[in-house]
Amino acid sequence: TGKKLIVTDAGGVQVPHSVVQRVQCGTIADVNNNSPGTWANTGYTLTITPTSNTSTVQITATCPYRLNGASTYLRGGYRMYRNIGGTDTLIMNTSSDIEMFQVRNAANEHDAVPTYDVMDTPNTTSAVTYRIQSYVHNDTSGGNALYILSWGTAKGGNMQLREVRT
Repeated sequence: TGKKLIVTDAGGVQVPHSVVQRVQCGTIADVNNNSPGTWANTGYTLTITPTSNTSTVQITATCPYRLNGASTYLRGGYRMYRNIGGTDTLIMNTSSDIEMFQVRNAANEHDAVPTYDVMDTPNTTSAVTYRIQSYVHNDTSGGNALYILSWGTAKGGNMQLREVRT
């Protein structure tokens, strides 16, 4: 109808479910976890400081990987932590499933490009850091998976955090 809404103070209009801020990764390096039986940090780590303690944080991560070994079973996985003030909370793959990726009768390697889209409610206005860890299964029956290589941005990896007003 041609009418305008003019707001002169900060925060005068708040639209629910709108993106308040977005943080995107810079360069992520390739990280090789070659310690079977051990969770290890990947290069996927990013921090956001929410503007409201009622906001939701949407974490989107594309994490290309190669699972390699000399085994009839190749198994591995990813999990995600949230860290606030030095306290870690497991928020994705909370059972620490070590078989998120599983290939049977593989000669030597398996490549894939999983994408994760996780909604989190950190309930804080302090800095929140999200990080992804990888795991390569130490399977002694039929050989071993030797490593999981988490490729970085050069191979299409990406991580974004969006604060969403609730």
